[in-house]
Amino acid sequence: MITFIDGPAKGQTLALKRAPRFLRVTRTRGGTFDALDRLEDRPQPREALFAYEIAEYQGVYHLRCGRGSKSASGFYQQGAYRFVAEQPDDATMRDTERWREWCLQHEG
Repeated sequence: MITFIDGPAKGQTLALKRAPRFLRVTRTRGGTFDALDRLEDRPQPREALFAYEIAEYQGVYHLRCGRGSKSASGFYQQGAYRFVAEQPDDATMRDTERWREWCLQHEG
């Protein structure tokens, strides 16, 4: 499970398949949090976006669900993320290519 130690997602826990160094976290108007962890994930127009950086990677675990919920079975990441103090602008957060460029610029 992925946890968030500060920022808007503080206290939230998500089951994610990937744990990249930088992660876009979404919040719906209803207050539901999710993350754009998969390469094909795209933000929805009404979602708020927040940038997080991995603070502690704890590895991978396997979850095996019963017969009725096979789609939830699989390998998931375990770790904790911290809020990025200097957030990218909204246009960068919403555009996958600009987001990837921002990540590369902030790796060092």
